[in-house]
Amino acid sequence: MNRKLIFFDIDGTIIPEDTGVIPESTKEAIKKAKENGNLVFINTGRTFSGITQPIFDLEFNGYVCGCGTHIYFDGKKIYSSVIPKEKCIETVAILRKNKVNAFYEGDKGIYFDYSYSNPFMERAKKMLRTNGKSVEVILEDKDEVFDKCLIKFTDEDINKKDIIMPFFEANYYCIDRGEDMWEMAQKGHSKATGIQKVCEYLGADIDDCIAIGDSTNDLDMLKAVKNSVAMGNSMESILPYCSYKTTDIKKDGIYNALVHFEII
Repeated sequence: MNRKLIFFDIDGTIIPEDTGVIPESTKEAIKKAKENGNLVFINTGRTFSGITQPIFDLEFNGYVCGCGTHIYFDGKKIYSSVIPKEKCIETVAILRKNKVNAFYEGDKGIYFDYSYSNPFMERAKKMLRTNGKSVEVILEDKDEVFDKCLIKFTDEDINKKDIIMPFFEANYYCIDRGEDMWEMAQKGHSKATGIQKVCEYLGADIDDCIAIGDSTNDLDMLKAVKNSVAMGNSMESILPYCSYKTTDIKKDGIYNALVHFEII
């Protein structure tokens, strides 16, 4: 059997978004995949600082973080790209001025803006299991930057959306997460470029890669590989781009997917 490189999204793929508890069958599947000589990777929109201990406990071979902006393999950082300081400051200023629900993600930390009411960040704290740092650190520390941000428009933000989206469309790779939530990643980077860079580093063939995800921010990596898996709980919109649909995350979805591709 040829060695495969398997790339897993986190939220909705490895971790159920409601319980936050990784299914035992998922843990077993990943362990067996490694024992059979394959390499397993996290490929996430989360930055490295946003990855929680239960994920690290699964001992992945590598981590593609922040939509391909920071890549780790075998404990070593093999690729890094950051947003210039000036653009970080400009981004905070436009979101703060318009009081848009948002938080910022960096390789060193998660940042929240406490200068205005921002209910979205409370949800983020719970999901990421962190109180993070104040975004003032970004504004005041010359060495501190973020790599991406996540914003959420409410029904009252229609005019704000018209004001700020032209800035983001010009400066970021904008990923529509549905329900007016947007992931603002670095231009020229995605979960697909992350896979490509891993393949280049390892001298691997992209045809030996498998990508598994559940939402629109997984589309880039799902389109990039020949064998792509949609979780049973996936957004309907990603299904046309996947070669296989497995069962729900809580119904052994990861385990069944790896059995289907004869990984385990």
